[in-house]
Amino acid sequence: MSDVATAPWWRRDSLAAAAVLALLVPQGIAYAMLAGVPPAVGLACAAAAALAYAALGSSRYLAVGPVALTCLLVASGLEPLAEVGTARYLDLAIALSFMVAIVFAVLAVARAGFIANFLGQPAIVGFNAAGALLTAASQIRPLFGLPASAGVGSSAENPWPTLLHLGQTSGLALGIGAATIVLLVGLPRWNRRIPAPLLVCVAGGLATWALALGDAGLATVGQVPREWPLPRWPAISWSDVRALVPTAVSLAIVGYGSSIAVAKALAAKEREQVDPNRELWALAAANLASGVVGSFPAAGGLSRTLVMYQTGGRSRRAGALVGVGTIVLVAAAAPAFAMLPLAVLAGIVMHAALGLIDLPEARAILRTHRSDAATMVATFSITLVLGLVPGLAAGLGVALVLFVHRTASPHTAELGRIPGSMVYRNTARFAVEVCPQVGILRVDAPLYFANARFLEDRVHQMLAERPQLRLVALDCSGISDIDATAVQTLRNLMLALRERGNDLHLVGPIGPVRDVLARTGMVAQLGESNLHRTIIEAAPKLMARIERDWCEHRCHVSAFPDCTLIPRASLTSPRSEAAKFSPQI
Repeated sequence: MSDVATAPWWRRDSLAAAAVLALLVPQGIAYAMLAGVPPAVGLACAAAAALAYAALGSSRYLAVGPVALTCLLVASGLEPLAEVGTARYLDLAIALSFMVAIVFAVLAVARAGFIANFLGQPAIVGFNAAGALLTAASQIRPLFGLPASAGVGSSAENPWPTLLHLGQTSGLALGIGAATIVLLVGLPRWNRRIPAPLLVCVAGGLATWALALGDAGLATVGQVPREWPLPRWPAISWSDVRALVPTAVSLAIVGYGSSIAVAKALAAKEREQVDPNRELWALAAANLASGVVGSFPAAGGLSRTLVMYQTGGRSRRAGALVGVGTIVLVAAAAPAFAMLPLAVLAGIVMHAALGLIDLPEARAILRTHRSDAATMVATFSITLVLGLVPGLAAGLGVALVLFVHRTASPHTAELGRIPGSMVYRNTARFAVEVCPQVGILRVDAPLYFANARFLEDRVHQMLAERPQLRLVALDCSGISDIDATAVQTLRNLMLALRERGNDLHLVGPIGPVRDVLARTGMVAQLGESNLHRTIIEAAPKLMARIERDWCEHRCHVSAFPDCTLIPRASLTSPRSEAAKFSPQI
């Protein structure tokens, strides 16, 4: 066991808090500038959100504060409404924090944490990849040291016009930015304990001060006040609130999805539980606290959470120490932040953003299922072309449409008996024997309004293809749910079969499905004798309702165990003989 694991809790949490703080302070400043607000606002978010989450959260490791992707969402939602750097812009950012807190609280009251599950892995991978490219591209101007005029015509969701001004690149800024990225990539590979973001910030600030690089034209952060922001109520109108609703909902979905995913992953690793509903309340508190101190929305950060976990933080006290440490650091060293080059901060943002692109997972999704690949590609493309909120909506929409399409034509399998056994399998995959007079059809999906007609058509197709078919037995073991439309379809199918001299049997419906069938009167209409727990249990009843003469004089298969007891008129097959003399187990 490592020294960190055996150290007292206060030492472990203090070391973890120091490690997270070394990453959080540079990121807080960099992400604030990504969101379009002053650096002090990002540090306020870092402190307030960390303290609020530590009081209410259920995860011992989640580090809550400013996050690159949510900051880009903030910028994309606010830029059409106000000019970056103005008091109105900051008011809208504060209002957005309160609105995100309200969305989280509403979801918590409704116990609707499951809503994030609708944003599946393909949509998340595509959205993160496009968001990462947009985030990285938004840092081209400070990384290359381009003048403010180079940003005219560009925005958080359309940073590409900046590329037209690369001829105005500052070699000094580009050199510092490139060195920053190289160090951020290389130092952790050399020694994971090195706080690379803090180191590049200190090095960049010292170099700027010692060499008077600011006088040489290098853009820096500028003055950062020591004072803690006072609570303020944003001056906004109801029209502003309506305009911010899509962004607030998107921030809540993205923030909760990313936060709960990393929290659950680490909790599972430690055999612990995370309460999704409590997480909603905790994130609501974190965003409320961020709004109270005049800052923008917060979420769980992957990189900082991993640092917290890897450095031994094992309680929410570490998160509280991060919040307190941020306040102390700002009060003690705020003037030092003034010398930070913007190119260094741009390098930090670029490095963090590009880490969101998960190429191995993207390749795995492409190999898994065409609908998953389509969801990922559509989400990525729409996010990159139209923006973050349309991309997120597209990810949700495409995933739901493809899900409905897939379940509207569910997988079905006609079953037959493996000779010499009591096992029934798919006729398309196994060498089985099928009764000419009984069709056993398994449906592998919930039955609901979108696929009820498909089932009806599938049964009628079986009847058309097999004129001798007298009974249809639906294996319901793969049906997890059933709605009113599907019940009515089963009722119509049963009546249609009985009118033509056939009949319908249901095999193995699970408890909830059977309850629905009983409540709707379907069991009474079908008859208990047509409802069976297993195919083996149903076999004698099915055999009692088919033409015995056909079995004795024309059939040469043993589709049911008792078929081996039927005297045959010399109509046998090697497979039937094997079934007859094999142990019936």
